[in-house]
Amino acid sequence: MTTLERLVDPADPYPGLRRLRERAPVYRHVSRTTGRSYWYLTTYDDVQRVLLDPGLGRELDRLPAELAAAHRRGEHDPLAMLRRNVFNLDPPDHTRLRRLLAPAFGARTVAALDLRIREVAGELADGLTGDVDLIEALALPLPILVVAELLGLPAADRPRLRRWSDVMLRSGDPVLVRAAGMEFAAYVEERIAERRASPGDDLLSRLVRAEPSGAIDRDELVSSVFQLLMAGDETTVNLIGNGVLELLRHPGQLARLRARPQLIDTAIEEMVRFNGPVGHSRMVYAMSEVTIGATTIPQGDVVVPVLLAANRDPAAFPRPDDFDIGRTPNRHLGFGHGLHFCLGAALARSQARAAIGTLVHRFPEMSLAIDPADLEWTPELFLHGVRRLPLTLKGTRS
Repeated sequence: MTTLERLVDPADPYPGLRRLRERAPVYRHVSRTTGRSYWYLTTYDDVQRVLLDPGLGRELDRLPAELAAAHRRGEHDPLAMLRRNVFNLDPPDHTRLRRLLAPAFGARTVAALDLRIREVAGELADGLTGDVDLIEALALPLPILVVAELLGLPAADRPRLRRWSDVMLRSGDPVLVRAAGMEFAAYVEERIAERRASPGDDLLSRLVRAEPSGAIDRDELVSSVFQLLMAGDETTVNLIGNGVLELLRHPGQLARLRARPQLIDTAIEEMVRFNGPVGHSRMVYAMSEVTIGATTIPQGDVVVPVLLAANRDPAAFPRPDDFDIGRTPNRHLGFGHGLHFCLGAALARSQARAAIGTLVHRFPEMSLAIDPADLEWTPELFLHGVRRLPLTLKGTRS
């Protein structure tokens, strides 16, 4: 648990984030472990500015050795071997890898996949009736199926991929996480060897073909597959789960979407803004002294842009605590901003549109099967969502 979760309730972080934004928009916490300062940013302007600032970076090794050592004291990262991907790197390595991956996740490519994504969502929805856990039945399997298909991984392997994803991103047990991470890395190495011997037209084959040229090395290749399958999976799961929950909490907006299904695109954007799948951006390091507002942040300190707070800032959004599926414009920061804008944003939007659109159309009677107060939320705000979403579905349409 980080400092942020001690200041706000993960189940309803917005009152606490509002207090921070109003009273201490650049909030400082000194770690007892490292002695370094962590700065939490909660206004839209500050978060946007930091996400664009090249003076803040994600690679600890770019800091002077004595400052980097303070952050490493007692540090244990069971997934360290899978961290060398565009999410965790700065230029020039970030630029090189993003250029290689971007065509597979661009708007045109995703548009071509859109029909298949809707087919997969429809197939998963075919088995839904009565009392179901939406996370287990639809939100979790959909992104694994879609991204595994994009990478060209065998359909028979998808249960294993789901199990590894659950352990690495949801268990919180470092021993289990490391074991699953090593199993996953060995699995990817096997698929890489297969593609080298018999390449296809899938994304993994294209990445394997790029390795001899130096466009990507082996660690980056394995780590990139991890990022695409696991990290992208959890973001999409939370987007679908949180989005459906907000529709049920706001029945007027659900009725509005049923009456005007063409609002699905603006509805998805409002779901990301209002109660998004990522609570805060990746922590970044001040590579040199940086000033934010009236606050000077020393070199080596950690800066945490809190996306959930920025997306409810009344200085950026009229009536920020209203859930309005027709909201335009909607310049939310839920997928990040600038250099590290989410590579898979278009794919996540397409999957959420397919899953939520299918549910709204097929089930004219859809309700929570438990008291909202009994929902279990992820304990940390970095990945923000419900672990289960029990629903009662009635009145199935074809």
